[in-house]
Amino acid sequence: MAVFNLHGVASVPADNGTNATTTITITPPTLMATGDLVVVYLQQRGTATFSVNNTGGQTWTSIGRNATTANVALETYWARFNGTWSANPIFQFSAGTNTSAQMLVFRSDVPTNQWGTESIVTTNAAAAATITITGLTPANPDSVTVGSWMTADDNTWGTLTGAGWSKLGLAAQYRNLAGNDQSSTYAYYLQTGGPSAIPNVSQTQLTLGTDATAWRRITFYNFAAAAYTPSDPYGMMGFFGM
Repeated sequence: MAVFNLHGVASVPADNGTNATTTITITPPTLMATGDLVVVYLQQRGTATFSVNNTGGQTWTSIGRNATTANVALETYWARFNGTWSANPIFQFSAGTNTSAQMLVFRSDVPTNQWGTESIVTTNAAAAATITITGLTPANPDSVTVGSWMTADDNTWGTLTGAGWSKLGLAAQYRNLAGNDQSSTYAYYLQTGGPSAIPNVSQTQLTLGTDATAWRRITFYNFAAAAYTPSDPYGMMGFFGM
């Protein structure tokens, strides 16, 4: 069994900052190690498309673009860190208004383990003060599940509810004040052993109304490739994304 932690976070812009560029260069957290899980969330207020401009020496797997009725376009890329950044990674947006990126880095205490994706859900939630992401029971033991909430307004967020979910090491939210502004917020659930049921998780918009929200839940599993063949309904897409 593996034990996990959130190693670090990088955000462009920082919370309550501004960014409206068509390319975003992310400076990764310091002291990263081979085997770290790197997850990058891209958001634009509008209908942008996304791509990787400079890989930084990593092999990135796309979770998939979503352009939502919440007036939020989003994409998520992930990689298993190979131990060396050849450059800071750069991500491309087709539109240069309200563009944001957050990098979350998780670490397993078994650095030789591999990462894969087993569950991906993206939903457009109607306007409400509290937005709930549904839980799941993973198919595999040893997993990291990340929930993200994104709005086309510079909301502040609080009141995380859901046993076992955490925001430790994360900002309360990441607001971009450029143009008509936007906001994103995150929480994670670390499971060792199991698999056991992961409960629903909710966050509440504290300011600027009850905006429609695009949310995404991704479960990554951590495994020793030579030890067993993990259950992967996505056809080992995660394995080939290493």
